[in-house]
Amino acid sequence: MIAAPMELGTQLERDITAELAGGADPTDAQFRLLVESVSDYAIYLLDTAGRVVSWNTGAERIKGYAAAGILGRHFSIFYLPEDRAAGRPDQMLAQAAREGRMSAQGWRLRQDGSRFWADGVITALRSRSGELTGYAKVTRDLTSWRQAHERIRESEERLQAFTDHSPAIMFLKDPDGRYRFVNRQLLARFGLRREQILGRRDQEVFPGPQAALFAASDGEVLSQKSTIELEQALATREGERIHMVVKFPVFDAAGGVAGIGGTATDITERKRSEQALLEQRTLLAEAQKVAGLGSWEWEPGNGRMSWSEELYRIYGVDAMAVQPSFEAFLERVHPADRVLTATVVARALAEGRGFTHEDRVRRPDGAERIVRTQGEIVRDDKGRVVKLVGACLDVTESRNAEIAQRAAAASLQSLTRRLVQVEEAERRRIAGELHDRVGQNLSALNINLDIVLGALGAAAPQDLRLRLRDSLGLVDGTLQTIEDVMADLRPPLLEEYGLGAALGWYGEEFAKRTNIAVEFEDLARERNRRLRREAAVALFRIAQEALTNVARHANAKRVWLRLEADAGEMLLTIRDEGSGFDPAAAQARASRLGMTTMQERVVAAGGSLELESAQGKGTTLRARVPF
Repeated sequence: MIAAPMELGTQLERDITAELAGGADPTDAQFRLLVESVSDYAIYLLDTAGRVVSWNTGAERIKGYAAAGILGRHFSIFYLPEDRAAGRPDQMLAQAAREGRMSAQGWRLRQDGSRFWADGVITALRSRSGELTGYAKVTRDLTSWRQAHERIRESEERLQAFTDHSPAIMFLKDPDGRYRFVNRQLLARFGLRREQILGRRDQEVFPGPQAALFAASDGEVLSQKSTIELEQALATREGERIHMVVKFPVFDAAGGVAGIGGTATDITERKRSEQALLEQRTLLAEAQKVAGLGSWEWEPGNGRMSWSEELYRIYGVDAMAVQPSFEAFLERVHPADRVLTATVVARALAEGRGFTHEDRVRRPDGAERIVRTQGEIVRDDKGRVVKLVGACLDVTESRNAEIAQRAAAASLQSLTRRLVQVEEAERRRIAGELHDRVGQNLSALNINLDIVLGALGAAAPQDLRLRLRDSLGLVDGTLQTIEDVMADLRPPLLEEYGLGAALGWYGEEFAKRTNIAVEFEDLARERNRRLRREAAVALFRIAQEALTNVARHANAKRVWLRLEADAGEMLLTIRDEGSGFDPAAAQARASRLGMTTMQERVVAAGGSLELESAQGKGTTLRARVPF
């Protein structure tokens, strides 16, 4: 900041206004000579109405009016139109008359219409009897100071804006330790307002121990007159945070210390990361020993290569018998894999990036191991690749386990498919038995009972005739039940007309039995007849199981079924608006919900099953099978 100019209450101004206020004659030659000799101030007199009655050389220089052109005119001519409209000139005269004197700064007008920043004093002039006789007006042109002040203010605002966007704390203190400048980060970090810290020392703002810590480092800067760097744990609004603090002396033009500047960068996360990295390295070293992880380094420029002890063990060679080199490494690789391995490494070098690769390693005893190799590029300070470092892990057992797992999964899928086939065959057999034996026998019984009822004469007891009719009704009901069971065991529409027709029929039957509305949309009508029988049966059975769950558990009023074909798959979607459930919590009762059976059926058909549900939001089931 630049200093504000001295107020116009200088000795000269006081002397002039005192003389006039004491009744001095403004026309006195000596007094007039004094006023005329002043060129830095506009000094003139006003009558009680505010009209100009005297004019000095300074007034002519500052305001641009010659005496002949201004005498007798109202002094409001020097004010901006908006000030005149607001009555500001008359208000200032009234204040001076009331208080004896008033001062003000503001924009004023010259004769040519240009503006200048004025600092003015108006003094009321009174006779010895106290009667107001006029006013003395003294004005100084402070435009240059104003412009410099504005430039400094704008510069300070830019500095404040710049530092406010810094993630680091920034501050400036005077030699007494009072804060003269702080940025937004400091205020936010400590939960302060600017007025709570500016002009105050650390002891007035921060807790005792923290204030003492700050003061001690300030003292070190002042005594050494040099920059210091230190790590400090600061108590912030977010708790204790570690900061890298840099403090430095600010020198004045004479070389003396005019203040202390400082920055503080939060390095808490970096310190935590460093500690975590150290712990990880320690754990990694131990893990390498336990896991049998081999490491290596290779400098392509000179061909030097080193292997760890564990890497020799993986390769099955004696460290004394083999000199590490890239060629020796390739010799360990299975002949069928060498070209690919060499290409992977060459590409990593050419592109300047790391690589991960698996190959087979052949040991001297003929045993083969599967080794995963990972390499990373190391560059010098000019960005050139100088080294590859990496590690090798024997993954033979895990790969064999994966192969065994895939084989077991394939075997399980085959077994599941066979069980489903057996189940469907048994369903067809039972349906056939019901039709050929039970159904036909019941039909014959129905005919016989009807004949007996017709043969009874009118003289037959009424209760006997009623019992025969009741028996006929029971036989009819049983026949209908058997037909329903047969349709459920072996839906005729599924084999004759395809999955879409079967699902439509089953939805109608389900709605009749449960009073739950079913809306079925078949978007795959042209393709569902081409669906494999195994896949069609799986989707039909899944629909049966899902609708049974809706009837038992969902408390739903409506169910939507949609069949669609896409990208070589048939997708069946079943959605209800019921109570829903937590799928994770339902895992324990998956068998009760039929989920296990549905999963087995869809897997046996080579497909997948998806379930979405939430409490109060219904349930959606999606089953996909390939054509």
